[in-house]
Amino acid sequence: MGYVFVRPGMSPAEIVKAVRELPGVAFVSVGMKDAGQSDYKNRLRIYDLKTLAPYYNEMGLFAVEWHGGARWYVGIINRRESPFEEIAILRELMPNVLLQTLIRETSMWGYRPYPKNIIEYVVERVDIDVWRCVSFLNDVRNMRTVAEVVMKRGRLFEPAIFYTVAPWFDTKYYLKVVDEIVALCGGVDEIILCIKDMAGVGTVKSISELISAIKDKYPDLVINYHRHTTDGSALPVLIAAVKAGAKLIDVQEDTLCKFCGPSPMLALEAALREEGIPVNLDRRLADLAVEKVKKWIRDYEWAESPFKGFDHMVTKLKMPGGAFSSFVEQAEKGGFIHLMPAILKVMSLYNQIVKYFDVPPGSQITWVTCSGIVNRYYEEFGEEGVKRVISLLEKFVEEKKQDFSAMSLEEQEELLQLFRNAPDDFKNLILGHYGRLPVGWPDEWVYKSAFGGAWQEKIKERKEDSPLESLPDEDLEALRRQLEEEVGRPATEEEFILYLMHPKDAIDFIKFREKYGLAPLVLPTKVWREGLKKPGDKVDFELDGKPYTIELVSIGAETDGIIHVVLKVNNKTRVFKVATPRAKKAEVRKATKPNEIGAPISGTVWRIGNPKRGALKVGDIVHKGEEIANLECMKIENPIIAPFDAQIVEICVKPNQMVEEGQLLFVLKPIEEEKA
Repeated sequence: MGYVFVRPGMSPAEIVKAVRELPGVAFVSVGMKDAGQSDYKNRLRIYDLKTLAPYYNEMGLFAVEWHGGARWYVGIINRRESPFEEIAILRELMPNVLLQTLIRETSMWGYRPYPKNIIEYVVERVDIDVWRCVSFLNDVRNMRTVAEVVMKRGRLFEPAIFYTVAPWFDTKYYLKVVDEIVALCGGVDEIILCIKDMAGVGTVKSISELISAIKDKYPDLVINYHRHTTDGSALPVLIAAVKAGAKLIDVQEDTLCKFCGPSPMLALEAALREEGIPVNLDRRLADLAVEKVKKWIRDYEWAESPFKGFDHMVTKLKMPGGAFSSFVEQAEKGGFIHLMPAILKVMSLYNQIVKYFDVPPGSQITWVTCSGIVNRYYEEFGEEGVKRVISLLEKFVEEKKQDFSAMSLEEQEELLQLFRNAPDDFKNLILGHYGRLPVGWPDEWVYKSAFGGAWQEKIKERKEDSPLESLPDEDLEALRRQLEEEVGRPATEEEFILYLMHPKDAIDFIKFREKYGLAPLVLPTKVWREGLKKPGDKVDFELDGKPYTIELVSIGAETDGIIHVVLKVNNKTRVFKVATPRAKKAEVRKATKPNEIGAPISGTVWRIGNPKRGALKVGDIVHKGEEIANLECMKIENPIIAPFDAQIVEICVKPNQMVEEGQLLFVLKPIEEEKA
């Protein structure tokens, strides 16, 4: 393991010491998360990503960030992958590698502030080595609970500062944030500081100045620089960062690089080597990882960002490309893609009125607020209305330097209507529900615009404390009961954590996986997305260590909304009925009473009765403990047992019928009632 210099199980102090003593720099691979998040709509699947793990295991990386941010959420709603499954897979395949997550302080892996007891419960139980913690407001107070739990667990806490270029976000401002971080963490010996330049707007001069200033004040502080390539200037800025004192740089496989994500691993290694800077990287294994990506990346062409080139205009918009791509997708679905240039212009002006960083969840607040303004003007006044609101904001921000009194009375009145229909998240933001804004609250007219006549009372309600201090704890046992009522069984710890993050979506995920099992983990990406299209198409995979082959034999004609599909599963022919939207949907009766027997799982009724008595019929007497039916699921028999002595009143299913969990199978009449 010549290049491996840190590994799971080391203490934070040992890890930091190893990085300090390392000649030159080391890389953090963020290809498993950021490549998908920035350029592929978070659709890259663990089925493919895990093929990189054997190379990572000996490559000499500092860590692999594969988890966190929006990847968690899209995993459960789209890819149908549990983050806990991914942890288990990667722990097995790359035991030498530190696993890293990105957590959004009080919002964790969600999009709202969570109370302290939920943050503590979740962070204590997720098996991650490096916890990169970000605040879209750079409000270090919001990081406290995550920091305390992570450091108490003996894991590495990596606080991050969001970076952008603006007159109000200068080196003096960032040094103040670093001071707060160092104070929170009790020094620099057990943390790593990340400078997170997600939009990719840092210049050679600005980044050199910032890192040099931090190292002058805290010479022993290990710095990790994270920068995206969107503006086309990434490599010289990354080299400048290293020369100024950064020890860790975030990269991804060159073959994963498009235009919105982090920098290419091999290209940066070569550029640093040309500058005489050692890089702790097994170049041979890095080459192999880059080649491995070529074997599956074309399966994701459908998910690629619509932007196919660098865009130096990001230095004006200052929004990460991943968020930008997501918003374009939303505009296309919403039918207002033609308004995107106007929305982007309004966003660039809005960002000078309400000052924070356009990263989640802040970027979503910006998008919903500004797209709402433009859409409202377009619906009321058409194209001329859109031009009018842009002209109004340009005059206010650029010409009048946000001097409200310098605008005419008519213009003032129009500004006071600007945020009247703003989303609740915007209103919560300016009321301090997410924390303290980086350089102060917006001017009073913004509150007048958002809250009308109640604006003064709302300002009095504005919170100066961190959400950690103001949000009441939630009843975890009550939440667990809610989850278990929804799924109809005891929940695992992992399911409960998913539920705490995203309640509705977690329930949908759990039910999906109960129905489809491990399909998201074992099916190749092309089949997972497109299925088997024509007779003769087949797919090979392994499940529980056993090989399977599924071949499409035929697809029948539609009759009454039903299509019969014939498959061969390991050369055994199976016929499946597929209901189209035109099929008549029979209501599924559920077992709800003590004398009603429901299916314990989803499966196929392959026997009504038992081998000793044969088939059962209405009127038969059955005895407690006697098998009355049998369900088959995944080739496993599941006997249905009579819970008491009874007479069969109704048999609600037929042999070979597919049933779902909880579906009514039998109605019984207890013998005791009959005798009475």
